[in-house]
Amino acid sequence: MRRILTSLALVSAFAFVACGDNKPDPNTSNNAKPEPSTSASTVASVDPPKEEPKKEEPKKEEPKPVKKTAKEIITADGAVFGFSLADSADAKKMVDEDCGKKAKKDDKKLEACKKDAETAAAVEGIRFEKDAKGDWWWVSFGKEKDKEVVFNKVKFKVASEADGKITLTPEGKDEGKKAMKTLPKEVVLEVPDESTVIMTDPKKGKLTYKKK
Repeated sequence: MRRILTSLALVSAFAFVACGDNKPDPNTSNNAKPEPSTSASTVASVDPPKEEPKKEEPKKEEPKPVKKTAKEIITADGAVFGFSLADSADAKKMVDEDCGKKAKKDDKKLEACKKDAETAAAVEGIRFEKDAKGDWWWVSFGKEKDKEVVFNKVKFKVASEADGKITLTPEGKDEGKKAMKTLPKEVVLEVPDESTVIMTDPKKGKLTYKKK
């Protein structure tokens, strides 16, 4: 009986020791170093701040120049328009035909005739004058012996005006040296720009004048 109790005591002691060996070592769990945590700010790459696009300042629109009317152009103070034979196809054709008849197939005479016509045309022109009473006059002039000669001088009124065009109504009589016996009922002037005036002559066709 005593042996049986002794044996049970040994078994119990063995079981206790065995169970004690399976428990985790408190020293081991307490001494384990925690792994350093990596924050999101350290792992994620930091993007540089984006530059805001520069706002373009609205462009200032320059005011468009006011286009002058045909009347303002031809009646401008001191405005004189010289005759341009080179730009007057009908008149140039008449000169060529006239010189051809006079030269009678003589090339030297033909060239001399054309040169004289060009020289005479270079000093011809027109202007529009206002007198002391406020009346307007159309003046056609040229030169003889280096002196100005007024070929035509006609009083007029503006009948109508459109874009790049003005219609004049002649009045009274022509007071120029080469006066027209019968005045036309109206004279239409084309004014395509501030430097050009085109007048249609019944005989010479379109005559072009350029501002001097």
